[in-house]
Amino acid sequence: MVELVQILPTDENFLLFFRQQLKSCAEFMQAWRRYDADHSGYIEADELKSFLRDLLQKAKKSYDDKKLEEYTQTTLKMFDSNNDGKLCLAEMARLLPDQENFLLKFQNVKMPAKEFNNIFELYDQDGNGYMDENELDALLKDLCEKNKKVLDINNIATYKITIMALSDGGKLYRTELALVLCADEN
Repeated sequence: MVELVQILPTDENFLLFFRQQLKSCAEFMQAWRRYDADHSGYIEADELKSFLRDLLQKAKKSYDDKKLEEYTQTTLKMFDSNNDGKLCLAEMARLLPDQENFLLKFQNVKMPAKEFNNIFELYDQDGNGYMDENELDALLKDLCEKNKKVLDINNIATYKITIMALSDGGKLYRTELALVLCADEN
């Protein structure tokens, strides 16, 4: 229990520890891609356990399977705002500092699935099923123009780098971009 108190005593201390491990939103997106092993768009309990195991090892903290399970459940209680037993990108993004968290800005431009799919098809100009950096750049410029109060056109390069961190070798598939732009429809 001592390790849990040291690593996860409060939201603030855990946030601070996590923030020290990831230096940017792009690194966060890379970590998301690594730990969302099944590419479901969620970090389920087993994936979260892997994340916490790596975090504890990096911090050189000792733990056993029972403690790791306890840490996993505590983390879910802290960040799983809809209590579905898994973390979506927006829930995990709460770990990022506000100034680094471009995902907070994109919460205000998320769109219904039908609209998102139509836009994806429009900007996937060659129809290959994924967006490359140029196609994403065009989409982001238009989103910034449409949402000037929320998105800053001067930050397009940062938005693009961060979103492309979700990509598979420079290929940003629909499901990956949906994590950022598509509203959950439950």
